[in-house]
Amino acid sequence: MQGASRIRLDEIDIRLLSVLQREGRISKTDLADRINLSVSACFERMQKLEQAKLIQSYHAVVNPAIFGNLQMFHAHIILKTHRAVDFGMFENYVRQISMITECYALGGGVDYSIKVFASTVSQYQRLIDDMLDANLGVDRYFTYIVTKVIKVRDLTVTELQDIRRDGDNDLLAG
Repeated sequence: MQGASRIRLDEIDIRLLSVLQREGRISKTDLADRINLSVSACFERMQKLEQAKLIQSYHAVVNPAIFGNLQMFHAHIILKTHRAVDFGMFENYVRQISMITECYALGGGVDYSIKVFASTVSQYQRLIDDMLDANLGVDRYFTYIVTKVIKVRDLTVTELQDIRRDGDNDLLAG
């Protein structure tokens, strides 16, 4: 959880987050009943968790397939130079392109991994060509077309805790 400061979560926070992960549209009254708090106390906890950036957003997950035969592409991007200004220029450009739904800066031999939705291969290629024409310092890119989605999910609060606890134990065991 980069950027978020570590805060201590008690059992009520965990229950609150778990319910919100499963049922993001639950009313505050129902949520408060579910975790055995008053509505005002529940709302205060929600605000505390939002301010601590533990709750990043409330949103609906829309099925892109409903909008037609969209193709999903993943691309790995390598930049020519690796100065902060080069990374900043690339990242600012990517933030403006709605077809690029995810972008990750990577360590190792690849600088970025992006996820793109396009209606055709040629539409995707136009996006890449525009990126190259924008002089963003792209040296090479590697395209992968997604043929089948096997698994997409977020970690639950309990899984996040388990991973952190196991990681802390690994550090202590050595």
